[in-house]
Amino acid sequence: MAVIALRGEVDMAGLDDLQRAVEPHLAPGQTVVLDLSGVTFADSTLLKVLHQARGKANDIGGALLVRNPSDLVRQLLSLGDLDDLVHAEVDRQNDLP
Repeated sequence: MAVIALRGEVDMAGLDDLQRAVEPHLAPGQTVVLDLSGVTFADSTLLKVLHQARGKANDIGGALLVRNPSDLVRQLLSLGDLDDLVHAEVDRQNDLP
């Protein structure tokens, strides 16, 4: 499992950096967890990267999860139909001993 902690603003200015941080970890059997606890602002850039990363992870037999989004980021994820990534992370944590 790879955990990537995002900090600050997630917007178009950081798109390339965000993609470079996530993409190398997408591999068969690999779970990538994005910890959003440090995100202070996010726009559709986050949705774009998450949609692309989830698609690639699903295609190759990996998984993408999101942890600790703020209420505002959680609303954004819901608007982008990505709130299931948060619920999957909570379910995974609940299954741990």
